[in-house]
Amino acid sequence: MTEAPDDASLIARTLSGDSAAFAVLVERFWATAYGSAWAVLGNAGDAEEMAQETFVQVFQKLESLRDPGAIGGWVWRIARDTALKHIRKHKRIRAVGDAPDVQLDEERPFTSLLQGEQRQALMAAMQQLPEDMRQALVMKYWQDMEYEQMAQRTGSSEAALYQRVCRGLKRLRELMDQAETAPGKPHQGTA
Repeated sequence: MTEAPDDASLIARTLSGDSAAFAVLVERFWATAYGSAWAVLGNAGDAEEMAQETFVQVFQKLESLRDPGAIGGWVWRIARDTALKHIRKHKRIRAVGDAPDVQLDEERPFTSLLQGEQRQALMAAMQQLPEDMRQALVMKYWQDMEYEQMAQRTGSSEAALYQRVCRGLKRLRELMDQAETAPGKPHQGTA
């Protein structure tokens, strides 16, 4: 079993023209770029497009990266800036259903559907959060990062990120509760 090359060697190989090394970097940091773009845009289609644009920029600017160990945070910031430019350019965010296709469980057919509806409600609530809270929640719960890693990536303190996550979760609960009790929404338990 061969050990995976570290980021610094992949960067060096990429800078010497090894496209396969760059492909490994893209694979390694795709979720980072996508997560950052999604946290800004709240939209899967645009986030994927901005993640692709991010790696064009990463390739063009790779020689300017001073600390190879900081590539994760660097990719995150490029993706975030790319997404913000996209918003300014288009002056809007397209709302697209981000919930994955629902596959029904044969034994409990409505469980998966309910989870899909809850997922859509969650995605809609996430879009209503301030960007800093949304980014913190994406890093913590989607990318399963520790606060120390989040701080390294964003340049914010661990305490500030902890507060954003706590406030973001509280606000998400409030938004989900509001959506659940909205007029015209059938209450659970009614036929």
